[in-house]
Amino acid sequence: MFVLVVAVPALLVVVLGYVVGYGLWTWIAGMADAALGTSLVSGGEPAGWITGLLGLAAAVRCALVCRRRARARPD
Repeated sequence: MFVLVVAVPALLVVVLGYVVGYGLWTWIAGMADAALGTSLVSGGEPAGWITGLLGLAAAVRCALVCRRRARARPD
């Protein structure tokens, strides 16, 4: 049960980051392709994975900082 409590939110963060990164990359690369005649859209998948993993790292860091601050606060 504990694995699901941790894994499902982590997977959702990665998938959301992937969707955002992939969408932004293809949108920006599509505009560049039209203007410059290049083919940059194929780099959307690596950009999506990088964005997803960076989002997961940021979420973990935020959770750890909030947890440390809560423990440091005197009751």
